[in-house]
Amino acid sequence: MIFLSKSALTISIRAICIAIFAWQFYLLTQNFQEFNVRKEKTHYIPNEIELPEIRIKIPYQFALDPVILQTKYKSRFDEVCRHFSVKKDCDGHLTNPILFAKSFSPYLQLSDIANYSYAPEILMPRIFMAGPKVDPRTTGKCKLISEASSSCLVLILRCLDSSGLPLKLSRAEVVTYSANHLFAFKLNATAMLLNIVYPEKALVEDDSLYAYSSLTPGKQITHGIGFTKHTENLLPSPYRTMCKDYNKRQTFEDCLNANSIDQTGLLFPETTVSLEKYRKESEVRFNAIFHTDNGTLLKIYKQCRSLVTQPMCSSVQYSFKMTKTIEDVSKGEESLILLFTVSSEPDSLIESKPEFPLSDYLILSGSLISTWFGISIMGQLLVASNLFYLAVERKNPVVSENQNEASESQVNSD
Repeated sequence: MIFLSKSALTISIRAICIAIFAWQFYLLTQNFQEFNVRKEKTHYIPNEIELPEIRIKIPYQFALDPVILQTKYKSRFDEVCRHFSVKKDCDGHLTNPILFAKSFSPYLQLSDIANYSYAPEILMPRIFMAGPKVDPRTTGKCKLISEASSSCLVLILRCLDSSGLPLKLSRAEVVTYSANHLFAFKLNATAMLLNIVYPEKALVEDDSLYAYSSLTPGKQITHGIGFTKHTENLLPSPYRTMCKDYNKRQTFEDCLNANSIDQTGLLFPETTVSLEKYRKESEVRFNAIFHTDNGTLLKIYKQCRSLVTQPMCSSVQYSFKMTKTIEDVSKGEESLILLFTVSSEPDSLIESKPEFPLSDYLILSGSLISTWFGISIMGQLLVASNLFYLAVERKNPVVSENQNEASESQVNSD
């Protein structure tokens, strides 16, 4: 006995197949919309080496013309000098130059720093780069500028190509023709802190990478510096990394200074600003963070920190090793030389990739549709049902004919 008619079975098959398809398609779409990512790390040795931005911090007592310290800021300078100098001699060697800078420098006005700090060319008179024996500043490949921070004069060496990207040097040519030396320069400074960053891609936390060095009487100190580059490329929204294409550090520092000037009239400590911008504004200076106990700066910091919680879509950090070589020289010929070399350590690249990319989603969606509504599942079930009913229909006429013959026989016998 057939419990379902052909049309009812067909409708049931269609309904079940559509329901299962909808459920599977929902799961597929839900998985795609989670936008999960996976990270792949690659180690490689580049054929071309990008020159990073070199940032050197020089404490102001070693970067300013002594005249301004002996006149306008003499009392403050003497007070801090006597506190930190073992010899109690303000014209002699100062111990703890960084601590001195943090105690004295916030009282310097930006206009005085701009007008009385040593010119960049005096602090770094010549740059020797692999290749032609020409100072790259004369060809425009490199620029040397000065900026101001709350504790130190910041000397920035930036080498870019015509596209505004970091200048590249061939690893093979540097190793072969320049004895593994990328570039070198002599620094006319008593003490310095060194950091290397990628232009426009530095993180807020880059200041933790500064390395300290200072001169020693009667010694020539040469620092050999080898660095490796570590790049991280993330995926923007809606992927889980939720990165943002922006200059994180510049955004953070601009926010700090704008709010600090508005609320306190002073620049926020531990930021860096252009000297040209404040050359004529004689009253502007940094806030002395160690001499204030109000919560204004903390409130500003938290407010601005909330603006840079998203990671950068493309960020670069450097790790470097700095070795020291000391040579005896005559008194008065002490010098500090920085020599950047090709590192044998590989660079690294971390890339975020979708766990379920759009291409896979489209392919699987198409396969799912063709599976249920093509010739595979629903089509085969419908064909099977048609064949079943075709066999039934062929059997039914035979039964009817036999019944008719039996009826006619009965009538004739009667």
